[in-house]
Amino acid sequence: MDCSLANIDSIIFDMDGTLWNATDSYAKIWNVTCHDFGMEAGFMGKDLVQFMGMSIESIIEHLLGRNMTVDKAVFLKRLMENEDALMPQLGGVMFSGVKESLEKLSVDFRLFMLSNCSARGLKNFVNYTGTAHLFEGLLTQGERPVEKCENLQYLASKFSLKNPTYVGDTQGDCNQCHAAGMPFTYAAWGFGHCDNAEWKFNTIEEMTMNFLNTKTLQ
Repeated sequence: MDCSLANIDSIIFDMDGTLWNATDSYAKIWNVTCHDFGMEAGFMGKDLVQFMGMSIESIIEHLLGRNMTVDKAVFLKRLMENEDALMPQLGGVMFSGVKESLEKLSVDFRLFMLSNCSARGLKNFVNYTGTAHLFEGLLTQGERPVEKCENLQYLASKFSLKNPTYVGDTQGDCNQCHAAGMPFTYAAWGFGHCDNAEWKFNTIEEMTMNFLNTKTLQ
């Protein structure tokens, strides 16, 4: 693992809690899906924040557990269908400075996104936010249902990335990033916490400034 910020040539971004907050929209989708199966639900965005970064299967277990009245795989399929159908209209709220920072970073770095979301989750994000042109590649767990560390390695191999870093906001993101053999950049402006990231930044503007400064010094 190369832990020199100066050698980073590509940046892989998580979505939820890193680039935007869409928890209110996700809560609506969960409520719709529960209603589809006759289950009472009144989830709010704040109920989902603590689970961002987990696999969708884990979130289902935490939120519904013994209250499940339908097979988990059947519920998950409908949840993903509802998310793909509703998120293009519901969207989320980008964190302050994200779009401007991505535009600046894209000049000197290859940018990617990777998330444990539905197959169309990242496409919905870039279409809703108008950022599709800034990313060279997108990969979701819905498209390739394996651990995030495996998808990070797959993305790096597919695009021949030499020294990538993953940017996320949770300890789980960090653990998966390290398991993939990559240095982790902790987005401290997000939902979660992390104790052992290679780099920590309190705002995306601070992160962007530090990454770009390494380029001007080379």
